[in-house]
Amino acid sequence: MVAVFALVLPFTALPAQSQSSEEIQRELQETEREVEQYESRLGDVRSELDVAIQELAEIGLRLEEARARLVAAEGQVALAENALDEALEERELAAEEHQDAVQLLDRTEVQLLEAEQRLATQLIESFKYGSAGAQRGAMMLEVLRRSEDPNSFVVGMKQLQAVIDDQDSTVTDVFTLRDEHADLADQAALARREASQAAADAEQTLQKLEELKAEAEQIAQDIAEDEQRQRQVTDGLQQSESELAATLQQVSQRESEQRAAFREARDREEAERAAEEAAARRAANRGGGGGNGGGFPGAQGGPFIDGMVCPVQGAVASRDFQNDWGFPRSGGRWHQGNDVFANRGTPVVAVHDATVVSWNPPSSQTRLGGITVTYETADGSRWYNAHLDTIADGVAPGASVSRGQVIGTVGNTGNARTTPPHLHIGRRHGGSPVNPWPSISQVCR
Repeated sequence: MVAVFALVLPFTALPAQSQSSEEIQRELQETEREVEQYESRLGDVRSELDVAIQELAEIGLRLEEARARLVAAEGQVALAENALDEALEERELAAEEHQDAVQLLDRTEVQLLEAEQRLATQLIESFKYGSAGAQRGAMMLEVLRRSEDPNSFVVGMKQLQAVIDDQDSTVTDVFTLRDEHADLADQAALARREASQAAADAEQTLQKLEELKAEAEQIAQDIAEDEQRQRQVTDGLQQSESELAATLQQVSQRESEQRAAFREARDREEAERAAEEAAARRAANRGGGGGNGGGFPGAQGGPFIDGMVCPVQGAVASRDFQNDWGFPRSGGRWHQGNDVFANRGTPVVAVHDATVVSWNPPSSQTRLGGITVTYETADGSRWYNAHLDTIADGVAPGASVSRGQVIGTVGNTGNARTTPPHLHIGRRHGGSPVNPWPSISQVCR
């Protein structure tokens, strides 16, 4: 805490006539030593004040960056929560379908058992009419032997025909039920596998959600700690109104200087990282490829386009968005793009000169992407922009757009309606989805 010391010089009475010059000289020397001590203490206070101003500037910068990262992290949590809700619903539906299939299979097994028992009984009864079992010739001879007259023979033959028809019907039922039982057994096994897969998808999505929540909680904790330290430093600046105004001006100046220095250092570090990643990609391509991103195809991204710009005005990589390629999404899908979080209405621009190839205007939104615009750049890449709030005038299929031209604004249409406003940007190169992060992270600074 900065302490502010008031400069209070001791009052020295005028020397009496009885004091000698030596005594007056000693008092003067003592006063000079006290003045030197106060000047030294004043210098210490100013040094402490400089340190406090510098610390406030650094804290302010950290808070600005952390709050932006928190918005993006909370957005990722909201998206993962949506995916988890749908995964749980699919898991419950799959479990119900499996239960229904098992119940239907059980009922069919009971019916099959009853039909087989009935057939066995009929075979035993029919066996009594002949040594070969249910042979119609033997049964007819038995009816003839027992008939007392032609009329009783006719009656016996009708009864025999009824028995034979009933037995044929039972045999047909048994074979039909056996086929149905086999089909239902296959359906029950398939439903069990689907239920197991749905449960596994829900568990994986829940795990990713917990990781994202932990990340957001850590950022929020860092913000709280910096805010607490900011209050402590501010409380330690016990100064007058004019001194405080001057300090605030110095803090603002120091903060601006610190921010400029920070951005310069960050740009340099990111440029170095980008160069290293590009060199690694070139080496990987020379060596036959290889992926990253947890095994998800296309994680290394497509080729960088010279002169490209950030798709969302003012967005900063690792602050407003992260490399969320492969994160879980609803329906067991994995994320094929990057989500750039920004305020609703923030301009969305074309990353390079391109031609609009498709769109979904407000009048024909899709369930997933909502309002969308897709354009193709000269390298053959197709850039998909989803969850837009609006589409700029003149942007339609067949239209040409230039690098940095506004094509729409950030929103949360489609299945993002319960999440913070953001742009989902996807990229397809060579006909396959590739990760936009390696390219756009170099130009969103």
